[in-house]
Amino acid sequence: MNILLITSDQQRWDCLGRLNPAIKTPNLDRLADRGILFDRAYTVNPVCTPSRCSILTGEYPSRHGCFHVGTSLPEDYGPTVAHRLTKAGYATSLIGKAHFQACKDPASPESAPKVHDLDYFDNWQGPYFGFEQAELVIGHSSEPHASGMHYGAWLRAKGIELSDYFDIHDYDHFGPWSLPEELHGSAWVAERSIAAIDRAQESRKPFFLWSSFQDPHNPYVAPEPWASMYDPSEMPNPIDRPELKELPDFYRSLAEGEYYGDDPQLQEKAWGDVKIRPELGTEDIRSLRAVYYGMVSLMDKHIGRILDRLEADGSIDDTLIVFASDHGDYLGDHGLWGKGLPTYEAAQRIPFIAAHPKNATPGQTSSALQSLVDLEASFLEAAGMQPLEPSQGLSQIPAWTDAGKSVRNHCLVEFRPAQGPFKQETFIEGRYKFVHYDTRDYGELYDLIDDTEQSNNLYDDSNYSNIRESLEAKYLESKRENDRVRQRMAIA
Repeated sequence: MNILLITSDQQRWDCLGRLNPAIKTPNLDRLADRGILFDRAYTVNPVCTPSRCSILTGEYPSRHGCFHVGTSLPEDYGPTVAHRLTKAGYATSLIGKAHFQACKDPASPESAPKVHDLDYFDNWQGPYFGFEQAELVIGHSSEPHASGMHYGAWLRAKGIELSDYFDIHDYDHFGPWSLPEELHGSAWVAERSIAAIDRAQESRKPFFLWSSFQDPHNPYVAPEPWASMYDPSEMPNPIDRPELKELPDFYRSLAEGEYYGDDPQLQEKAWGDVKIRPELGTEDIRSLRAVYYGMVSLMDKHIGRILDRLEADGSIDDTLIVFASDHGDYLGDHGLWGKGLPTYEAAQRIPFIAAHPKNATPGQTSSALQSLVDLEASFLEAAGMQPLEPSQGLSQIPAWTDAGKSVRNHCLVEFRPAQGPFKQETFIEGRYKFVHYDTRDYGELYDLIDDTEQSNNLYDDSNYSNIRESLEAKYLESKRENDRVRQRMAIA
């Protein structure tokens, strides 16, 4: 069957119309009506590069080595899921954001100055990490980086003066954007994705297409009417800042505006992109959230164009479609913005829809755990193939075809802020979230049913000592399982 992966960038798990009546996503809702909406899906790492490389490889960041933004997956790494599907006869295409490599390393093709060599991208379209066809962009919305690579070449061919629209360097900026909607990155991803589907059909091949949208990542800007689509006064309120006495010290450092605190191992890179923005009042927060919602709705419109193309000739009936995001966004919850070190659901949990042609339970919502590390194994099984040899993922096909089934009993979210001993790993099982820190005595434990806002850390609560010990044992066993796989592969 055909395989279509649609990803957004930094989209919260609750920004789907089926889960949140304050936002309009009619096309993602329509995909959920066809498939299964999973309301308990998690990233493998709450920043871009690690999570995207895990989709590609089926390995956790601790295995493939891209543990943070600023790291790069070697171009000869693999085979990847794209390599395998290309070899099996699929027409493979990656359209949009890759971010498999560092975007602030001049040696990387996804970094300046290379991204601004539009003549180069006019004449190069892959292969890239196993994809036969690659049409790429890096950066987000209105920042100058975002007008490079294939998207920039496409804009230039339309006679656009790039500096007229891509001139906002401030990641914290929010509001309307003068770029016409038909020139927006989401419009480009949809157009080029449809072209990739057409090419595959002309070659009489099944396709594996990754349509990778850049929104709703900051800077939070959108063309009209999308920037003003939502009334700020109707935006959901952010979750309040928690009591800090039971939390690790870095939470208090963040709340007090001292990013690094007293911990010498938490260097500048430690924080990912997590921010505190005390300058934003209640009105500003609501206005920013309204634009963010508009960015999601604009992207949803162009996702609808891809679905329309598949429905037009019936090929949607032979296509496995998965929608997910690489990670979430705090969006003011707990007084935080962006993503990174804290372990809140807003950053770790992601939207997730799977529409399998053999789904026996269309339109249902499932709480079966989903992880981005499983996409590789699942896609290969859908194509009648075995997972990659070093795969750490599980095939989710049983859960994707029956909302009553579950494959995973836990999810693991890793975060390693910089080269050094400080590591954070979050283990989610059932109703509990357990957080382990290498080289630290502190930890976290939450009851996600009774405490959905993670306001009460139970790690040192004697009433929960048995639960903590049980979860810690299961977490350590899961780590040993991964180590055994690594050792077997090393011997082989």
